[in-house]
Amino acid sequence: MTAPATVLVVDDDYSLRVVIRMVLEREGYDVLEARHGGAALELMDGGRPNLIVADLTMPVMDGAELMGRLRSKPTTASIPIVLLSGLMPDPEVSSLADAVLIKPFEPADLLAAIRGSLGATGLE
Repeated sequence: MTAPATVLVVDDDYSLRVVIRMVLEREGYDVLEARHGGAALELMDGGRPNLIVADLTMPVMDGAELMGRLRSKPTTASIPIVLLSGLMPDPEVSSLADAVLIKPFEPADLLAAIRGSLGATGLE
């Protein structure tokens, strides 16, 4: 039996993080949380998640900068990222993500994006 995948949820909206955590934990995922990209990078110093769900618009460090930093390092470049946004991001930003979901989204759509992204890595 394999260990559950760990998903890092990065969003400045606390209530949305709580909802996403509940949905993911109900499906058996381990969940870590960060309120912005800078906090996510600090958290990742302690270990690498299997997948990241990140909001695009956040204070301190937004999702675009977070994805750019992750994609630029060999140790984090292959971590799948599901980007959450209120509007469709520009193509350059979208290209950094494995999947893009427009808010509001259904939990089933989030789970499908996560499973699809993890499936490409052989984890789901």
